Amino acid sequence: MTQVARSLAAAALVALAGCGGGNNGREAQGTETGTAAPADTAVSKDLAIAAVMIGKRIGQGNLITEPTFQFAPKDTVYISVSTTGKPASATLSTKWRFQTGEVLDSSSKAIQPKGEDATEFHYASPKDLRVGTYMVTVYADGDSVDSKAFAVKK
Repeated sequence: MTQVARSLAAAALVALAGCGGGNNGREAQGTETGTAAPADTAVSKDLAIAAVMIGKRIGQGNLITEPTFQFAPKDTVYISVSTTGKPASATLSTKWRFQTGEVLDSSSKAIQPKGEDATEFHYASPKDLRVGTYMVTVYADGDSVDSKAFAVKK
């Protein structure tokens, strides 16, 4: 999902939450008494993927500093997965594929986010990257949450 689509979806959810009627979504938060759920309920601790960025450089806070979808054979490809929420733990993983479907690499990281965090993944070939199209898929606790296509050109 693109960042614009994510923003529109988030705005729609906020608008719907405001129009939720008498319960204002409280039953979905686990309360049935009509009182507001405490801020530290399980709902507020769920992990959400805020953004997935791809680029040539990673900087402070594991954020992409040079975003791009086009790489040279000697480049390292970085992914930054920004998350929100405070689950006790979660697992983020990536699977990197070449245009033929061949899996080139996969990795996982157990995280314990403290609100807004970013986790870095990267792929670099021991030799040069082959010219062609690649796809990286990002998973959160085993569920696919985003994918990015990128190209390697001479």
